[in-house]
Amino acid sequence: MSTVNVLRYSALGLGLFFGFRNDMILKCNVKKKDEQAKYEEKLKLVDEAKKEYAKLQPVVVQKDLLTTTSVNLEDPNIDFEKVILNAVESLKETSA
Repeated sequence: MSTVNVLRYSALGLGLFFGFRNDMILKCNVKKKDEQAKYEEKLKLVDEAKKEYAKLQPVVVQKDLLTTTSVNLEDPNIDFEKVILNAVESLKETSA
């Protein structure tokens, strides 16, 4: 009879232990999911704020001085990349 009681209480103890363990695991998983959902909501709000800011603050594009002034090709400090890119841009603008 005592062996049956030992087995019964051992099973009860193991059941309580594993029940408590599973309960803690489930609570931890729910807490992590809630934190992840809050974080994703914050990211969503940040993205919306960035889009709204982009709508309200238009991008200011400054044209280089090379587009409005004549180009001196004999200047030793000339940036040929900018000259070529500006020429291509001006061709795009005139053809459009």
